[in-house]
Amino acid sequence: IDVVSANEQLYIDFSVSGTGLMDRVGCESIDIYLSDGSNWIKQESFDENDSGMSKRNVRRFANTVTADCEAGARYRVVVTIFAENSAGRDSRTQTFYLNGKA
Repeated sequence: IDVVSANEQLYIDFSVSGTGLMDRVGCESIDIYLSDGSNWIKQESFDENDSGMSKRNVRRFANTVTADCEAGARYRVVVTIFAENSAGRDSRTQTFYLNGKA
């Protein structure tokens, strides 16, 4: 997982590899928060059912999701990836803090 900002966009890159053919793999959720100086306010969110977030019956899935941002603004992006098969679901979450860039 990686998150970067450029051209007033947040670029959220993820790649998930399963342990063989998986029922479903990808990004479970992306939550984007904007700082108002003292609080984090949710701006946008994506889930595994949104376009480009997950795939069925593959071994691996990678994609980049983009979202608008303001240059100079402070963001917190929480990304959870997952892989799921008949044995269950495994997930990992990572949080990124960054400034929006023009």
